[in-house]
Amino acid sequence: MNLKDFLADRDNPPELYWSLVIEEDWVQAGIWYIGESAAEVVSVSPGAAWESDDELVGATDAALSSAVQMLPENYKEPDKTVFGVCSSWVKEGEIAEEYLAKIKKLCTELSLTPVGFVVLPEAIAHLYKSEEGAPMSSIVLGLGRESLEISVFKMGNLVGTTQVSRSVSLIDDMTEGLSRFEGAVPLPSRFIVYNGKEGELEEAKQSLIQASWDNMEKIKFLHTPKAEILSPDRKVLSVSLAGAAEIGNVSQVRSMESTPEEVSPIQEEKERIDNEPLTKESSAEELGFSVGEDVSSLGSEVQNVIPVMPEPISHPMSSNYIQKTKDVLHSFSSKIFSPKSFNNQISQPKSEGNGIWIALGVFVLALVAAGIFWWFFPKAKITVFVTPKRFEQTVQVSFSPNGTFDIGSGIIPAQVITDQVSGDKTKATSGTKLIGNKAAGSVQIANGNGSPINLASGTVLISSGGLRFVTDSEASISGQLLPGSPGTANVNVTAGDIGSQYNLAKGEVFSVGNYSRSLVAATSTADFSGGSSQEIAAVSTDDQTSLENDLKNELSQNAINDITGKVAPDQIFVNSLATTNITNQAFDHKIGDQADSLKLSLSLTTTGIAADKSKLLQYAQSVLKGKSPPGYNLPGDQVDYKFTFVSQQGGNYVYSVTIGANFLPQVDNNLIINNISGKTVTVAKNYLNSIPGFDHANVSINPHFPGPFGTLPRVSKNISIDITSE
Repeated sequence: MNLKDFLADRDNPPELYWSLVIEEDWVQAGIWYIGESAAEVVSVSPGAAWESDDELVGATDAALSSAVQMLPENYKEPDKTVFGVCSSWVKEGEIAEEYLAKIKKLCTELSLTPVGFVVLPEAIAHLYKSEEGAPMSSIVLGLGRESLEISVFKMGNLVGTTQVSRSVSLIDDMTEGLSRFEGAVPLPSRFIVYNGKEGELEEAKQSLIQASWDNMEKIKFLHTPKAEILSPDRKVLSVSLAGAAEIGNVSQVRSMESTPEEVSPIQEEKERIDNEPLTKESSAEELGFSVGEDVSSLGSEVQNVIPVMPEPISHPMSSNYIQKTKDVLHSFSSKIFSPKSFNNQISQPKSEGNGIWIALGVFVLALVAAGIFWWFFPKAKITVFVTPKRFEQTVQVSFSPNGTFDIGSGIIPAQVITDQVSGDKTKATSGTKLIGNKAAGSVQIANGNGSPINLASGTVLISSGGLRFVTDSEASISGQLLPGSPGTANVNVTAGDIGSQYNLAKGEVFSVGNYSRSLVAATSTADFSGGSSQEIAAVSTDDQTSLENDLKNELSQNAINDITGKVAPDQIFVNSLATTNITNQAFDHKIGDQADSLKLSLSLTTTGIAADKSKLLQYAQSVLKGKSPPGYNLPGDQVDYKFTFVSQQGGNYVYSVTIGANFLPQVDNNLIINNISGKTVTVAKNYLNSIPGFDHANVSINPHFPGPFGTLPRVSKNISIDITSE
């Protein structure tokens, strides 16, 4: 199916997809569908610049809005999206977590449904293979604001991709980047340059062509390299082709954008609608005239001629449409009233003169019908935005699952809705842990006492620097036999803790247990060894606590969304959950375990309340009774609530409820309508400015006639007024 067939088949058009190209500084969008043998690109937006995450959302919205302008107004906007991203966004075949968060934010805020992603240089290589019929051998260069992305392809295979920070010299940066591909020598003799800023591409191309590549030692080309520019629109084509190849197994892409030589089918469709005549040409017989006959001879067969109004046009009247109407009426009237036509009619037989009078009558009736249509049929809707007087009051409300309603006690009927949700979440650990080995060695213990001593295993020895060691076994040391000849014994010792500081040198003197060092002492017989330590990432208590809180909040929001979908139209969801119970919780690591990340699997059972909307409004109105300022009233749709769960008492669910009210000025709609009917929009808005708290007004007239005919309806019942808060 090509695009013309797509436009012709309005009742069953093919499914449309978005292509969204996100680069370091730019975002660009396109719309495409899968044809019989190719991806048909319907529309491509200009690039939109962005820097921060918030700007990315706004820039993407602008790009999508620009792309969708080319669609006829009755075609549904696509939501399924294929993303084209930089190589730096992808790690091990998946979008990195920090960039995945950006895409999730885009999908949430702009109602996009992701169906896949493609790395931009690889999509470009795929496009060239499709167009040239052979695998591409090229250096694909993406120009970013702060860095260059260089990808080398040989015979369609990606040799590698590297990023280089930008300096003032593009050639120096390219030299640094290409020197990293030593295994790919000789390099392909073709550069393909792209980015979202078209003005920079030509300058980069000329720099690459004029560079003296032959004088560079680490960079070798088979031939003098050539450079070419990949236009921004072709990036969208490459992403569209990659997406269509995966979804619809097609191998080509075609763009339906307009060129100077060829007008796109969409433009043809719009021009066809604009240039379509108001009514088809009709013969005199089809208009009710009798050619060559005297109408008096037709007797009762002649019926009253009633002008037929054209079918209402579904789209708003454009200036072209109005001008065509004027041209048709002018042409018709000039044919009837021109002197030449009049003289010709005088010389005609009487029957032809009667035809002229009938035609004139039909024309007059058409003018009258148009006047009647202009007077009676237009309708207007006026929305007046005013600054309300705000009032809030906090009360305690009990929601009764048993259906009890007591407006005096604040008991409101409600339905209890339960939901079960589960999910996983992973985060990096922030704790640390010291691991290592204890030092060990041997000491000789000298006993200067007159009697022997016995030391138990684990006896503490303290070095001169205060380091603690313990004996590995029992030891018995004889007493001193002669002065200066103490009893001795050798024993192995181990450091009391890990760390290299325990690797003491030979000859270190230790105190032994509670003995005086002057009588009993130990001396290392050799250097101590084996002591070491290192700090590693580990699971901390804060890691488990914060991960549990984050996942619990996410699952609670999921539960709120699920419960909201079960609330009936005559109910209001009390969006503060009554209970949240953990039914299953499992961490993949314990506190203190060595780990770079921590994963939690969590299941919750939640309870929500859906209150009777009308009964809650009755209660709120009773609370707010007498609070209305003079000259103001409180419409039912101007009451809002904030709920906070308090407790469960006697089967009821007790909430603290802040009831908010926007009091709007009292106005007489009939009086306003009588004063503005038949007036211009400017005059009507000036009159509406007299309403207390008036901010602005939106006026919609359908159909809206041009010039002095574009007034508000003259029939009062065709004007509706809605007063609402700003």
